[in-house]
Parts: sequence; structure tokens; C-alpha cells
Amino acid sequence: MSMNNFPMFLRMVDRQVLIIGGGEQATQKARLMLKTNAQISVVAQELEPELARYLAEGRIHHITPPLTVEMMRNAQLVFSATGDVAEGATHAEMAKESNTLINVVDMPEFCEAMTPSIVDRAPLVVAIGTEGDAPVLGRQIKTAIEVMLEPDLGQFAAFAGRMRQRVAQMVPENQRRNFWRWVFADAPRKAFQIGARERAYGLVEDQIAVKGAEIVNESRLVFVHASEPNSDLRTLRDVKALQEADHVFYERGFHEEILELARRDAARAAYGGGEGQGETALSEARKMVSYGHEVVFITRADPADLS
Repeated sequence: MSMNNFPMFLRMVDRQVLIIGGGEQATQKARLMLKTNAQISVVAQELEPELARYLAEGRIHHITPPLTVEMMRNAQLVFSATGDVAEGATHAEMAKESNTLINVVDMPEFCEAMTPSIVDRAPLVVAIGTEGDAPVLGRQIKTAIEVMLEPDLGQFAAFAGRMRQRVAQMVPENQRRNFWRWVFADAPRKAFQIGARERAYGLVEDQIAVKGAEIVNESRLVFVHASEPNSDLRTLRDVKALQEADHVFYERGFHEEILELARRDAARAAYGGGEGQGETALSEARKMVSYGHEVVFITRADPADLS
């Protein structure tokens, strides 16, 4: 099934956001957008108390009606939050005329932009969307992820961001993915999870100082047995391997659906289903492993017959 909405993070620094309405729905969207660095204007005759407080604090601007197409044209994102279906339809038409993205709250049929459920561990942010079809399911998934990710994980992500330039300067290019895999899956992350932040940071800095030389290269060849082309038949092990792979080998015309589970920037190599073509591709895959890469080989054959 194809996506009707493409998920993307928008840079909101100094962007203009217009919220139409002065009640509870508008307040909810204001709370959400105040997590960003956008410039927020609320179009309403009157503001409910929380919005009035934001105005008094200088965190939002207040514009009294009437709303115009020109106001929308100057905004990068518009929220219609009046709760009125007729007004929502009108605002959607105005947004179309001004070529501006609009979210009409609780009316997905009028939306050009959908608001996801958000797990905020800034700068780590997880967004869950259901294209308006199942918002309750989206919130349930959000709850599960909230429990899974420690509340201060964003601080570890921010630390890693501060280290990126030093890693680029010190760690050889062909070792960097392995280095970051170690940071987030091995000793540093485990130390951070138990509250030993300084130890976590120190482990990373020590490895940068020695150019990542003490990290064991975990290059390997993983076979994904796929006698059926369905991606939904993959095991958790298969998905994890596909997400970590540097190279993915697959049978042309048969395994394309499974490729959707692979890391987007993994190199992909197709082989034919004819006699001997799989063996040639497997030989190439083993060569990639010898160069220090993580390789996944998707095959219809029993992996026991290949290894």
C-alpha cells in the first residue's frame, strides 16, 4: 500500500505559523508549535486564558479577524482550529489559493498536512502517523515508544551531535558506521542507560582519541531466507540485519518488496535467478565482508546449503 502523505521534518526556525481559532483546539496546536522556534500568530476575536498568557509572555502574536488569503500566503504552515466544519472547508480552500500547507484539526478530508503523534526527546524526535485513519492506534504506539526510550536520551543524542565533527576528522571513513553503531548499541549507550553519563561520554571521547582503533569490526554476512517475496514474513532478526547492512544482495524480480525493510542508503546488488548467478553474487558478497562491511544476502535457497 502506498503512502498518501510523505513524512518529513520541517525546519521551523523563524518560520511563520498561523493558528486560526482562540479556543481549546487552537491552544493545543499552540502548545505543540511552542516546542519549536517558529513565529506563531493566532487569528481569533478572543483568546482563551492559556493563549492570553502566551500573548502576555510574548510567545505568540494575536491577529483579529478577518482572515485573509494574504495572511496564509505569508505562513509556511496553517492550523484551522475552530472546530467548525464549514469554516474548516473555507480555510482549506483559502490555503489552496495561497499555496500554503494546512492542517484542519480533526477533519482529515481537508488536510494537506497531518499532525503526527510525537515522542519528544529533542533532538531525537519520533513521529507516528496514520494518515488520519487511526489516531488512537498512533497514540498507543506513541505510549509504547515513550516507555521504551529513556526520558533523557536526547542529551545523549545531542552529545553525539557535538562529536560528529571530531569523529569525521579522527576516525577513518570506512570505520565511522561501525564507530557509531558501537556508540549507540554497546558500552556508551549501556552506561548512559544506567545513569553513568560521564562514563558514557568518556568512553566515546577515548575511542575518538585512538581513532576508533579499539572497536572490533563486526563485519559479517547474514543470510535472509525468503522463499516468499512478502516483507511481512520477515523475522525481527531479518529486519535488524537489513537495517544495519552496508550491502544487500537480492534476487531481481523476486525480493524487491523485502528491500523496503533495508537501510535506505545501503548499497544494493541484484542477481538473476538463473543457474550459477546466485553463486557468483554470493562470492561477491563474501568479498564485501572481507573488506569490513556488513552484508545481507537475501536468498530463496536454504542458508545451510550456502554457508
